Amino acid sequence: MGLWPGLSSRFLFRHALPFSPRRKKVFFLSRSPQAFPTAWFLASVATYMVPNGIQMVMLSYLMAIELNQSPGSFGFTQMVGQLPLLLFLLMGGWVADRVDNRRWLMTLQGIGLVMPLLLAVLVWNGVAGEVSVLLYAVVWGVVGAFSLPARDGLLRRIAGTNVQQLVGLAIGTQFASQMVGQTIAGQAARFGTVTVLLLQAAIAAAGIFVASRLPGGRAPQERSNGSILSELGAGLRMIASTPVLRANYLISIGMGVFFGGFLLVLMPLAVRDLYHGGAQDIATAYVMFAAGTLLSIAWLTHRGGVRQPGRALVITQVTACAALVPISLGVSLEIFYLCIFLWGLSAGVAMTMSRTIMQEQAPATHQSRIMAALTLMTTGGGPLGALIMGQAIAAVGVREAVLLPILAVLGCTLASLATHSVIGLSSRSHA
Repeated sequence: MGLWPGLSSRFLFRHALPFSPRRKKVFFLSRSPQAFPTAWFLASVATYMVPNGIQMVMLSYLMAIELNQSPGSFGFTQMVGQLPLLLFLLMGGWVADRVDNRRWLMTLQGIGLVMPLLLAVLVWNGVAGEVSVLLYAVVWGVVGAFSLPARDGLLRRIAGTNVQQLVGLAIGTQFASQMVGQTIAGQAARFGTVTVLLLQAAIAAAGIFVASRLPGGRAPQERSNGSILSELGAGLRMIASTPVLRANYLISIGMGVFFGGFLLVLMPLAVRDLYHGGAQDIATAYVMFAAGTLLSIAWLTHRGGVRQPGRALVITQVTACAALVPISLGVSLEIFYLCIFLWGLSAGVAMTMSRTIMQEQAPATHQSRIMAALTLMTTGGGPLGALIMGQAIAAVGVREAVLLPILAVLGCTLASLATHSVIGLSSRSHA
């Protein structure tokens, strides 16, 4: 796995956005953050996602392995840990549409480094328990609920006419960085939990400087005399009233809730219950998913995206479901990892297409709120999915529970096709 960070960094800077040799020279000679904002934007994504990857594995490791929680309790813990995304994402989008996102991201990165430091102290003193580990997850969830919409609000401003390409690069950076964080956390037994937590805090701190190099300013404002609650729901209302956004959102519900629950609960519990694995094996499963996602996004960005993102989105929902079917048949650990990798290949295309459709179709005045509503399902839907998957596993077992997300995702995809011909949608930023 050591090759992936190097490959991803070379790829990102080679394909970052179409620019001339003269612009390359300007970037390397200039100290201005506006000289090459794409690089600082991707670095900002990385300094958030590496700590996020560390947290994903550490939370699963501490709760499922060290504290040996039951499937129902583990699903509930994951739900509570992800709950801030569900509760605060719409507010995060509302705030991001109204503030200077550069300064706001600097503040959020500073808040994010507090809990890893605190938990490291508690672990060092041998007093860390379920409450402190859960608080560690909740605080980072709050940071994510406000920082994700803020970055989404900046993306189209930075991308210009290259939205699909920068969406792919951002998601690729997200998963490459998350994979690095997951690999680091997988070595917790070797280097110690405290060391991993301190490294997580240090990377979050570096994100403060990176965020300071992003373009400043606020998005265009739309005058409104509505209440705060009305403003928070403006993104959802616009999605519900716009056929293409609504169809895309239905597919996102399937991905966020049911594939999210698979990722958070079923995958680590499959490693524990079917293969008797530990932290390294859980980390390997997460890394295989991220590797597949990164590879498909690298391919997408290299070819300049796709002409019909709706068609690609629908096809990859079917291929993702097909990739997970063998797990229900009792395959070996190696085949399990292969299934997760193939699922990641489909997920990389699906996430890029879903976010491209939203970024291209959303009006600038509601950009962050609409993207926050999308993230509410693709990421914030995980708590509901975690609870559902935990209960399903407790009722029928890991292998049988695999069929639930497969059937649910296919059902959401068919419902989307019944409301809008998203398959025929053309991209505005296909190269």
